[in-house]
Amino acid sequence: MNIPSVELLIKTDYCGLVSGRKTDKSKVFEVFFGELETTPMIKGCPICLECRLFDVYKELPTNYVFFGEIVAVYCEEKYLTEGKPDIKKINPMILTMPDNKYWTIGEHAGDAWKDGRKFENLIKRTRE
Repeated sequence: MNIPSVELLIKTDYCGLVSGRKTDKSKVFEVFFGELETTPMIKGCPICLECRLFDVYKELPTNYVFFGEIVAVYCEEKYLTEGKPDIKKINPMILTMPDNKYWTIGEHAGDAWKDGRKFENLIKRTRE
C-alpha cells in the first residue's frame, strides 16, 4: 500500500482514470521491491507498506475487501521528525466520494487518548 503525497496527485489520479487492461501503467512510477521481493511499491511515495495478502472477500456488490498483514514499512528520513512519520512533511492526500475530491490533511486538531479525558472528567463531575 502506497501513501502518496499531494505532489503525486496528477500521476495518482491518472492511474485511477485508465484501466490496466487497456493502458500499461507500469512506467508511470518508479517502483522498488522490499522484504517479500514480490510487492512493487512506489519509490516517490512518502510511506509504503509492504503487505502479505491472506484473503479476499468478494461478496460485496461493487468492491472487494482485502485482508492481510503489514510486513514492513518504508519511509525516507526526510519525512520523519525525531524518527517518527511527520504528517506535515508527508503531506498525504485523501479521496472523498461521492464528491470525487482530493483533500490534504489540515492543522493539528487535538491529542489522541488525551483530549477525551476532558469529557471523562465532565462525566465524573456530573455524577458527584
